[in-house]
Amino acid sequence: MAAFHNEIRIRYQECDMQGVVYFARYPEYYDISLTELFRVALGSYQSMVDAGTDIVVAEQTVRYRSPARFDDVVDVAITIDRLGETSMQSAYAISRGGELIVEGDVRHVFIDVPTKAKRPMPEEIRAALGAYGPESG
Repeated sequence: MAAFHNEIRIRYQECDMQGVVYFARYPEYYDISLTELFRVALGSYQSMVDAGTDIVVAEQTVRYRSPARFDDVVDVAITIDRLGETSMQSAYAISRGGELIVEGDVRHVFIDVPTKAKRPMPEEIRAALGAYGPESG
């Protein structure tokens, strides 16, 4: 399975009073990195929206293993675990220097932009995301 990787440098304002990344920032790192994956795979996230499809978060997990601190550079690795009819499941592993610090997953549901109703995943999106999933070998 091929993973998509995105590096993020921790900014001072992302840390709490204990000097570590505030726990609620990690889902933001998931989202920032998924946007970058869409940029590489599809040209941009916005191009998908402009074509009439968007995604919404239906479920998310975050497991904290070790803290990150100001100015650390972390690697956010994303793999697409499942491409369903109307949803996708992606796994996230955030590491620093090879040490796993956070892991989790997100289930997104595809929706029609004008109606906000659930819709099947367009085939061009399925093909583009497949490079980061089980069928990528």
